[in-house]
Amino acid sequence: MTSLRNRIAGAVAALLLVAAALPSAAQDKHEVTFAMPSVGMLYLPVYVAEVMGYFDERGIEADLQVFKAGGGAAMASVIGGDTHVYPGTPAAAMRAAQQGTDVRIFAALMTQYASNVVIQGDVAEKRGLTEASSVEERLKALKDLRIGVTGAGSGTHQLALYMLEQAGYNPESDATVVFVGGSRELLAAFELGRIDGFILSNPTSDTAIAKHDAFLLFDMAAGQIPDLNGYLYITLNARQSWLEENPERSVSLVEAIHAATQAMHDPARTEEVRDKVYGAHFDQFDKTLFDAAWSRVVKAYPTSPEVSREQLLRVIGYLNKFSDRQFEPSLADTAFTNEFVERALASN
Repeated sequence: MTSLRNRIAGAVAALLLVAAALPSAAQDKHEVTFAMPSVGMLYLPVYVAEVMGYFDERGIEADLQVFKAGGGAAMASVIGGDTHVYPGTPAAAMRAAQQGTDVRIFAALMTQYASNVVIQGDVAEKRGLTEASSVEERLKALKDLRIGVTGAGSGTHQLALYMLEQAGYNPESDATVVFVGGSRELLAAFELGRIDGFILSNPTSDTAIAKHDAFLLFDMAAGQIPDLNGYLYITLNARQSWLEENPERSVSLVEAIHAATQAMHDPARTEEVRDKVYGAHFDQFDKTLFDAAWSRVVKAYPTSPEVSREQLLRVIGYLNKFSDRQFEPSLADTAFTNEFVERALASN
């Protein structure tokens, strides 16, 4: 009997030793819920960190929830505490901060305004557009169009307003901005002719061109509108109180995102990463189109997730050109933190 008890005690001790030797991430997972405004290539580092195991390696159990109502609804869920991180426009975070919430921008995700603009091919033909058309001619072609965007307050909505303002049009009367939803909804509305064009990232824009005779009005991933070339478009945003509740978790999250962008830019790994992301999140799209879109869009992701005051001042200047409620310049100092980026980069 004593021998049996000894064997049991020895087995328990061995199990405890094995458990102690396991990585802390395997023992103590932190659930992080991402409020995704849509399914699109704007958020590639989040998808890469998930499928390549970079979140898992750092003890993060990522839950990606897609909000069909767009960025406004996604940001509201973060403010309300239903989700934790909003990968979306810095405008949403700054507006929330200006309204007195503790939402902060804590990492850069994309530094190119990569929501492309496509219109119906016959509309482009009637308006005399060709690949050689100037930026000004392309902007003027927006007159009286029904332009589909993902949702109110989203980056696609902001770009629609900006383009109409730049063309000298009144967004309220010279065109119709239609809140449609995500990629599936936009493609369906476009195919049925319910909208004349839409704004969304690759590969949805590529699919419209290849399968629905769309005309690429603006290749935003390539910086085709000079004033928006190099623009801080997508950031990671969360409540400051949530970030500080567990600083190590927040640092680990940034580390995972940084590992993802490094893998995306690495010639030896980028194709493997691309194929895994496609299989997990984009297999509803044509693979050839997705591969071509990947090659075009990867350059829009920064190699460092650091956010600068200058970037945010540029965002504020852009938004204030068409926003009824002006953004305060002081937000460029108060609405972001590099604390977790600095710690993440120092650990590499």
